[in-house]
Amino acid sequence: MDWFTTRRPFAEAARAAFPPGCEGIACQAESDLELFVDDTYRTTSMQIIVEGSSIYVPYRLHFADGALAKINYLSPGAQCLLTRATNGYIRQEAAKAVVGLNYAWSIPFVVLLLGDYVSEIAEEIHCALDKVDRPAYTEFVLRNRVAMRTLRARATSYWSAYHRQSYPQRNSYPALAALTRLEDWAS
Repeated sequence: MDWFTTRRPFAEAARAAFPPGCEGIACQAESDLELFVDDTYRTTSMQIIVEGSSIYVPYRLHFADGALAKINYLSPGAQCLLTRATNGYIRQEAAKAVVGLNYAWSIPFVVLLLGDYVSEIAEEIHCALDKVDRPAYTEFVLRNRVAMRTLRARATSYWSAYHRQSYPQRNSYPALAALTRLEDWAS
């Protein structure tokens, strides 16, 4: 399984980020975000398995700041794509919007945020884990072991480089605590 794939323009990246059967969600997300996206920004994607199919979640997408003001009025698919924004404030607001969706297609957008350097995003997710669909998240972890190892490595690296002072105990860092909880569900 390739973790990173080729660079894609936004429309192609949006369609590739959702599994078969979710074409309507992808098209609506693309339509919702077309006014905000910087399509000159090319992004790599991460291969993830959802419901037995490979999807390619963009690593980062660049949006105009106006997207943040509209976030609560956008479709769930668009909100998911905003979790991949280059702007951490947009990612954080999108995380709040999508963490409770509990659709198999929305889970990657939540879990991948745990490999991010913004501890406030990880804290949002960690606090929301009591409200998520545990079997669906467990299935995600079981099908994406390589991605989970990569996310743990990234979260550990960010903890060590940026958050060790705030979280002296590694397992208290929200991203690592959330990843541990998800992995425990799958064991």
